[in-house]
Amino acid sequence: PDLVLLDVELPKLNGFDVCQLIRGAAQGSHVPVVMITGMDDIDSIEQAYRCGATDFIAKPINWSLIAHHLRYVLRSSGYFESLKKSEQRLEHAQKTARLGHWELNGEQGELLLSRPLSSMLALFGTKFEHGLDYLLELIHPAQRLYVKSVLLQAFADGKAFNLDVRVRLSDKRFLYVHLQGQLLADNSASPVLSGIMQDVTELKKSQKRLIHIAHHDALTDLPTRTLFQQQLQRAMQRADRLKSKVALLFIDLDRFKNINDSLGHEVGDELLREVAERFRSEVRNYDMVARFGGDEFAIIIDDIEQAQQVNAFIQRLMVLFEQPFYLRNNMLYVEASIGISLYPDNGLDTEALIRNADTAMYQAKRSEQYQFAFYCSELTDTTTRRWFLENELRSALEINSFTLLYQPKVDANSEHICGVEALIRWNRDEQSPVFPSEFIPVAEETGLIIPLGRWAIQQAVRQLRAWQGTACAELTIAVNVSGRQLYSDKFPDYVAFVLAQEGVSARFLEIEITEEHLVPSNREGDCQTTLRRLSELGIKMSIDDFGTGYSSFSQLKNLPISTLKIDKSFVDHIPEKKQDVAIIKSIISLAKNLQLKVVAEGVESFEQLACIRGYGCDLIQGYYYSKPISAQQITELLEKSKSQQLLTSQR
Repeated sequence: PDLVLLDVELPKLNGFDVCQLIRGAAQGSHVPVVMITGMDDIDSIEQAYRCGATDFIAKPINWSLIAHHLRYVLRSSGYFESLKKSEQRLEHAQKTARLGHWELNGEQGELLLSRPLSSMLALFGTKFEHGLDYLLELIHPAQRLYVKSVLLQAFADGKAFNLDVRVRLSDKRFLYVHLQGQLLADNSASPVLSGIMQDVTELKKSQKRLIHIAHHDALTDLPTRTLFQQQLQRAMQRADRLKSKVALLFIDLDRFKNINDSLGHEVGDELLREVAERFRSEVRNYDMVARFGGDEFAIIIDDIEQAQQVNAFIQRLMVLFEQPFYLRNNMLYVEASIGISLYPDNGLDTEALIRNADTAMYQAKRSEQYQFAFYCSELTDTTTRRWFLENELRSALEINSFTLLYQPKVDANSEHICGVEALIRWNRDEQSPVFPSEFIPVAEETGLIIPLGRWAIQQAVRQLRAWQGTACAELTIAVNVSGRQLYSDKFPDYVAFVLAQEGVSARFLEIEITEEHLVPSNREGDCQTTLRRLSELGIKMSIDDFGTGYSSFSQLKNLPISTLKIDKSFVDHIPEKKQDVAIIKSIISLAKNLQLKVVAEGVESFEQLACIRGYGCDLIQGYYYSKPISAQQITELLEKSKSQQLLTSQR
């Protein structure tokens, strides 16, 4: 029923007993009961309410008013039911979102928790005395003092606060929660903090996994070069304080290419993983071993007091390679060459230490007696060659001995060419070729990358102008840009000048940078300002070799990046390598969530293409479609297919 009108004076049971029976029934607990009684004494009225009556009417009944009285009771009952349903929906929403509401009374010290929050924290009850102390007891000890100061400050100034903390459950597990609150703006004498607490444990785990992927090598799970450099920088700072030294070991496996060529890349990968495990077993907790790529590793030995410590560690490393490696029914004996540089003796910054350890490593490779070498100030053959290469580079720039080749970027679904990447090549007539991987680092180190980079931008823009009115008119050209260019505040002005001079729209030019330039640096100039100025011109930017370095996700979100390029090393072994598949899918998912396009580099087989396409990648680049070719060949390629679809013969 919607309402019960009950007389106290009944033939068998009195109205008080009947009211108690109604309240004891499942369907009668919330039905409004109005009792009619001729007893108007206080005891009878109180007894009626104790039995569960909603209201009472005294006899004699005023029939002109009773209808209004009952309508009021029904309306109040409806409000109560509506409030009850709202509370139930709110509790359900809180449970689903893994959050709950809390209130802390600053004067009475009482802590109130919503039922979903109490359940989430595995607590019994929703009301607790000495609330501030009770709440702080839930917080991880390392954060307890900070949280207390935040709460007290909120009571003092009334400002809102947001922070992530860890809370301890009764079973000793910890949850990551987002704690949010603010002082209630009311006129009561007792100040009350009110807020929410949400379980963000899974979010923290996902962030940790993504950061780990960005920081660590996919094959060996060792730190990447950028993370290694950060650790090296901290070690150098400690050495300055403690007046000690830091040793950097640069390690290269001898004849590793022969193993890859003869036994296959799978065996080579297993060897790298086994070498990484052996290195891990030797380094101390506060030292670090990293993989720089290929078969190159680096180790930091911190807090060096005497050179004998380094020698002893090197001898232990040599013992590691005296034991054979058992890989897929193959027993291999592998040797390594080690170069060592010391801080501050052989360099005052990370780049110098790494470069000098690398130089010493090549010296060790050439040695017939030792497998390791300490860096010395005398010029090595490698340094001499780099000097010759630098001089040749200067001459080549003067006589314009460089050319650009273009590798198509193909839409994964339509197979239309939608853009190209410009790749620089050095024409040396009849002399042996010098690959970009050799002369680009020299250009970076000597500063010649600035004129070389300007030449590349100019040639790419001129090619865009030449393609106007042809089948290539809608193609974009992506140009790799070095760190030195990005840290120059004049670079955006130069690009704008070249575009205006050639009459080319900025939307056809794309700039490719590497991940390291997303990380804030102490270098002079501001790379991020340069990127934003380029974006304001209408130029799109992509991150090359994504996943091989370290990216700041906050910078990835805030900077004007439009495309992520998946490094070839992740594509090479799919779909066999499940770890590579997982990384590629994670990168594509990250890009989609950030509304970025994804380019897969190094696609060489139909199987790789099918996988990449299935994962949702936008663009494909690699030898499956075309190697880097001349601008004329790009034009011919598109003219052969009016729809811009690559012919099967080009695959």
